[in-house]
Amino acid sequence: MKISNSGEIFDYLQDGFLRVKQMGKQRITIKNFDFSGERFDGSWGYFDFVDCDFSSAHTIQLDWLINCTFTDCRFRGNFGFGQTLDVRFVRCNIEGESHLGFDWESKNLIFEECKFTNPNSDPNHMGSILSGNEVMFMGCKTRNIAWGGDKKLTLKNCIVSNGSLDTASPAMYSDKSKMPYSDFLIEDCDLRGGAEMINARLQSFTMRRCKLRTFALQGSVIRGDALFEDIKEGFLRAAADYQGKLIVRNCDFLGNGGEEYSFECSGDTPTHTLLENLTCGRKPIDIIRQRKPITKWDDPPPNKQIVIKNCKIPHLRADWAQTEHLRIENCELGEVYIRDGRIGKLEIIGCSLMKLDVSRTQVKEQDVRVREGGKISGHVTVTEGSNIKLLPR
Repeated sequence: MKISNSGEIFDYLQDGFLRVKQMGKQRITIKNFDFSGERFDGSWGYFDFVDCDFSSAHTIQLDWLINCTFTDCRFRGNFGFGQTLDVRFVRCNIEGESHLGFDWESKNLIFEECKFTNPNSDPNHMGSILSGNEVMFMGCKTRNIAWGGDKKLTLKNCIVSNGSLDTASPAMYSDKSKMPYSDFLIEDCDLRGGAEMINARLQSFTMRRCKLRTFALQGSVIRGDALFEDIKEGFLRAAADYQGKLIVRNCDFLGNGGEEYSFECSGDTPTHTLLENLTCGRKPIDIIRQRKPITKWDDPPPNKQIVIKNCKIPHLRADWAQTEHLRIENCELGEVYIRDGRIGKLEIIGCSLMKLDVSRTQVKEQDVRVREGGKISGHVTVTEGSNIKLLPR
C-alpha cells in the first residue's frame, strides 16, 4: 500500500509538530507500506517501520530522525536522514548504488544484520552509509559500499566485499582545525573480500580478530594510538602517519597473495612501536616504509622506541630506521637488514638468525648478541660503513 493512503499516519510523517501535539511520544508502527514517489522533509520520531519499501531520488530529506526503528525494510536511492538519534536498522536491505546520509549530531545509530547488495564494483558507483558523527554496524554483510563515521565508526562481526572505510575529508574544511578526527573499532570481521582505508583522519584505530586479504591505511593520519591484534590471515600495510603508539601483536602474516611483502608498517613514525608474537611468511616484512632523510644527532627522531619480541620472521627489513632505541629480543630470524639508519641504542638480544646486515648504520649505544641460525651457511654479518660491533654471545 502507498504511504499516501495511510490517512493520519501520512499526516504525522509530513508534520512532526502535528504528531507530537496529537500523539506525543507514543510509538506508532508503520507496516507494509511503500514510500516511493513521496516527499518528506520534516522530522520523524518514535516510529517503528516494519517491512516497508523506501525509494528516494533525494525526496526523503529529513531534518531530524529520533528514536525510530526500521526492521526488514528495503532502501534504494538517495536519503538524507538529518540529525539522527537513537535509531536502529535491523535486517534491512540497502540495494544498489544507494546513499544514506546522517548529519553531524547523529548518535546511537546502529545497523544490525543488514545487507548491502550493490552489484557494481566500479569505485565511481559504490553505495555509501555516511554519518557526520557516530555509526555502528553489527553482523552486516556488504558488497561495494563505503562506510563513514566522522567521529566514530564501529564494525563488529561483519563480512565485507570491496568496502571502503571513510572519515571526514580535509577538502570540506577551509579551517582544518575544525575537522573532526574519528575513532575506528573493527572487531571479529571478515575483510577477505577486500577493504581499504585511504586518507583517513583518525583519533584512534583498533582492529582485533579479523581476517584479511589486503588491508592498507594509505595516506592516513592517526593522532592517538593504533592497535592490530589477533589478525590471522592476509596482508597488512600499516604504513600511516602515526602520532601516538603502534602495537601489532599475536598476528600471522603469511603473505600468500601477490604482494611483495607479508607485512609493512611505518615503525619509526609513532612515539612507541611494539611488534610482539608475530609469525610471518617467507616474503619480507618491512617495518620502516616511509623513507626520510637521515637527521642529525642533535635533532631527535619522533620515535622513542621500537621493540620486536617473540617473533618468527624469516626476512626482516628495518632499513632507514631513525629511533632513539631499537630492541629485538627472543626472535627466530632469518635475514635481518638494518641499513642506512640512525639509532640511539641498538639491542639484539637472544635472537637466532642467518644474516645481519647493518651497513652504513650509526648508533650511540649497542648490545648486539646473536646466535648462529643456520647449519649450512652459518651466520653472515655485514657492517660496511657502520660503527656496530658484535659482542660475544
